[in-house]
Amino acid sequence: MRKFLLVGKTGVGKSSFINATFGKYLAPSSEFEACTKIVKHYAQNTPFGDICLIDTPGLAEDNALLDKEYLVLIQREVDLKQLDGIIYITRLNETRFRPDEKQTLRCLTNYLGSEIWNQSWLVLTFAASVSNDVRDAATRQKINHIETFLQSITGENDLEPKFKKFRHKLRVDNLVRGWSQKGVPILSILTKVSRDSLGSRSHSCSYKAAFTTPKE
Repeated sequence: MRKFLLVGKTGVGKSSFINATFGKYLAPSSEFEACTKIVKHYAQNTPFGDICLIDTPGLAEDNALLDKEYLVLIQREVDLKQLDGIIYITRLNETRFRPDEKQTLRCLTNYLGSEIWNQSWLVLTFAASVSNDVRDAATRQKINHIETFLQSITGENDLEPKFKKFRHKLRVDNLVRGWSQKGVPILSILTKVSRDSLGSRSHSCSYKAAFTTPKE
């Protein structure tokens, strides 16, 4: 069974990503408030293979002590060495690289270690809400902001290993069906892709589907 830890700031769609991936309502989610307060494993047997997505509380809720509690909880509840990867989730429709996102990335690195980024994936949610004519540009900008920041914080304190880039990058929409004409189920990517088969290219995913390559 492949296991992935989902992390990110509050409100980016981690829980709804789980529901969209499995095609059924498993993880409580809300558009208006944070729902996840515990670390919860969602293990499913699927036609594409067995997979476990681990939901975590969202970070950067204007409470540094709460962030610390959540990160200590993740340390206690998750064996990081048994993971196939960390999936960092953020919204594609947030064009600014906000301080709360920087805080989230820094906290994750400080508490879980820079090695968590070794086999990391980047998932950009709410992709359908970004106009098609600017979606690729927004994708490149978002990826560049996050990768550059991670390179900076893993390099500034001589942390090892230093971050280079995300292994896999996906665009998804947790709510809108059929927003991408070219697609395959998200599960087929998470369960079947080998760690080296995609390299570090970017790909698009629609609700329960995805897999097109945005323009480089």
